[in-house]
Amino acid sequence: MLTQSSIAQSDNGRFEFSPATAKPIARDLMKEEFFWSPIDESGPFGSDGGSDAAYGFHKWRETHPSISPIVYLKGLIGSWHYPEIAWDEMDTAKIKNYMKTPYFLSQSQIDQQINLLKQENNRSPTAPGAKKLSDEEIKQIVTSSGKNMGISYLIDLDEAIVGTAFAQFVLEGKVDSKIKYYVTKALEREMLTILTRQFGQPDQQQAHNEKMIKLLRVVKKMPS
Repeated sequence: MLTQSSIAQSDNGRFEFSPATAKPIARDLMKEEFFWSPIDESGPFGSDGGSDAAYGFHKWRETHPSISPIVYLKGLIGSWHYPEIAWDEMDTAKIKNYMKTPYFLSQSQIDQQINLLKQENNRSPTAPGAKKLSDEEIKQIVTSSGKNMGISYLIDLDEAIVGTAFAQFVLEGKVDSKIKYYVTKALEREMLTILTRQFGQPDQQQAHNEKMIKLLRVVKKMPS
């Protein structure tokens, strides 16, 4: 059940996605707390990517009331400069290959991260019998940290699609037909085994999938 605190507007007056700001159809379909949570990673507004996309769409919509949300979403995702992958990609072989995509740090970024880790290494107390990291070990940590970044890129993409779709639904009581198609694919993709294993232990993976199913049920009922 929704609590009174979740229904209330923000005290500071800043717009929030909540039952109070939603169209009646969205409020009726999104009855559980996680739909509105700002911290539940499986909710449309609780992940970093979902929240950024949703609130960015709200602001963008003020000056683009009749333009397809696809335009907004393309601009947002393009600004991240991620390697491209089809928004509706479901081929597990292609997804697995994309997940291995590395992130290449510039030399200045590498040097900056090395210096930060060195400072932290020098500040941190050392347990009895343990030794601090050597400069070479710190360098190895930094240079290997960008491997297999594709999983983060793909999850960000899915979260942005979900956040945008649900933002439009809450604000307008309907969703663009193309966004509805892509959000369906994003949610189905998030339940593929190669992705759900990223969400922790089997019980955590199951909880994640159960919420994806609930999101899908709402999406299927969204007018377009």
